[in-house]
Amino acid sequence: MKLTTVYRFLLISIAACSVTNAEDPGFVDLFNGKNLEGWTQRNGTATYRIEGDCIVGKTSEGSPNSFLCTDKLYGDFELKFDVKVDTELNSGVQIRSQSVGDKPEGRVNGPQVEISLDGMAGYVYGESAGGWMTPDADRHSHQHFIDGEWNTYQIVAVGNKIETWINGHQISDLTHEERFKTHPKGFIGLQVHGVGARKGPFEVRWRNLKLRDLTGFKSLYNGKDLTGWKTTGNWLPQNDGSILIQPREGEKGWERYDAYLWSEKKYKNFVLDVEYSYPPGGNSGVYFRVGDTSDPVKTGIEAQILDSSEKEGPVGPHDHGGIIGTAAASKNMSRPPHDWNRMVLTCIGSHLVVDLNGEQIIDTQLDQGPMKDRPLEGYIGFQDHGEPNNLLFRNIRIRELAP
Repeated sequence: MKLTTVYRFLLISIAACSVTNAEDPGFVDLFNGKNLEGWTQRNGTATYRIEGDCIVGKTSEGSPNSFLCTDKLYGDFELKFDVKVDTELNSGVQIRSQSVGDKPEGRVNGPQVEISLDGMAGYVYGESAGGWMTPDADRHSHQHFIDGEWNTYQIVAVGNKIETWINGHQISDLTHEERFKTHPKGFIGLQVHGVGARKGPFEVRWRNLKLRDLTGFKSLYNGKDLTGWKTTGNWLPQNDGSILIQPREGEKGWERYDAYLWSEKKYKNFVLDVEYSYPPGGNSGVYFRVGDTSDPVKTGIEAQILDSSEKEGPVGPHDHGGIIGTAAASKNMSRPPHDWNRMVLTCIGSHLVVDLNGEQIIDTQLDQGPMKDRPLEGYIGFQDHGEPNNLLFRNIRIRELAP
């Protein structure tokens, strides 16, 4: 082996180790599929066992609520899991929770995302912490939780805000400053609800328990003005902390690059997390690693924002979530017009992963396709596609990564 070949090999190895040793920006499994290492039961006498790829909780007659809790504590995070529960049983998942005295026998308390068949699934309850956190006026009975089937939950907790989805439908968008002050961080807990004498046994099953740590993110938009951004477009801060792009009369088409909303800072390796809502047929885009904001199409990369909610059949690179000119989404995860979508882009070197509404839809190497000559560092931008594309953006946050 020649010396130059050895040298190149060492450089590649060092670079790979640098990426590997960086804190994992993606989802990690909370359950190892083999045993309950990393979990501790708190309260109650319900039993928890492993069955295939599931954790199964079983009621114990006369027992109070039982909780299987992570040993690790979490503050800001995104949590996903599937759950199936017997019709007669109520359950829930604790987040940011505590136990009195930090002992297994101490009463578990904190926010709980409801698992039930009474139309209240997905709303947030304060377990031994004040009762319902989702206000009465915001709790509307729904049928998104399906009896006898696996139901997919998505929970995003950042600061004083908790959002929940069931089977792709947003259930709760809660801001609760009081509970955030008392419970900013805590364990995840799988509840088996207590049952009375001569009842049960009933079971609840969880699988695919995955968590993405959102600690270390910083907000790119302060919710009130365009500090940190530059644009000539009509980007209007809203009272609810979102920002609206409302093209002025006569502003049509997408080749008005100075009207895009551009970050003042360049970014290299990062996780970008953004929510947006489009009108029927709405069109925009998320640009990143743009070298020259006067020519983003040729010097940057665009993730498509497009109302593809009624598109049937396969989606292409120009449909929602696609990387323009490069990669199509693996599935259509578009939500209906006026609902909030959430896109997460993870960019490390040439590796790009895109999650849309809780599903990974793209995993590609940019250096192996049409984007191979694009900069590895650049500006972030949001597209003004011209009239009549009025879109809202919110919760724009980023976590910069090494190397």
